[in-house]
Amino acid sequence: MRRYILLSVFIGVMSNFAVAQNNNKEWQVGYFAPYISNMGGTVGYAFDLKELEDNSKEKRKRKQRLQFLTQLGYFAQTNVSRNLLLNPELVYRWNKSDKRFFLTSSVGAGYLLAFQRQDGTLNLGTGEIDYRYAALNHFLPTLNLGLGVEPKKHLGFFFKATYGRKLSVQNANAAFVGLSTGLIIKFHPKN
Repeated sequence: MRRYILLSVFIGVMSNFAVAQNNNKEWQVGYFAPYISNMGGTVGYAFDLKELEDNSKEKRKRKQRLQFLTQLGYFAQTNVSRNLLLNPELVYRWNKSDKRFFLTSSVGAGYLLAFQRQDGTLNLGTGEIDYRYAALNHFLPTLNLGLGVEPKKHLGFFFKATYGRKLSVQNANAAFVGLSTGLIIKFHPKN
């Protein structure tokens, strides 16, 4: 598990240096609600890989780009489970050149670590139950659709819907759905 986290951090840092000339970087911080009933938060870092261009005048009115977004999320279902999600995504973002409103679609290859409540032992003297938690590992490929407003100077916002499949040897495969919303924060470098 530690190897995969360290590898993901290393890839993120190296890809950041590979696109160091690109100043279009942003942070995303927000609320994350898988299955609508779970509560959590997410932090992400996105940078542009490529701006897609076409030479025709009509196409110049549209701005299209590919981004790489790495995000770390935490969510919990009270008295049932605590979950940690590492989800890198390849994002396609589209908007009109003169507008701040944008649409996104993305695919992700996530890793979900779930600490799920299992059986427990009852202390007959106090009446308290001591539960045992099991760590469950899942590969979580996702499809995401979103919309938002790009930051004018520093702040914007986003809304995203996620659908995926929890693939695991330990448990049966299950659907994963969620919503996230939050702020987009851009820091402009000093020249």
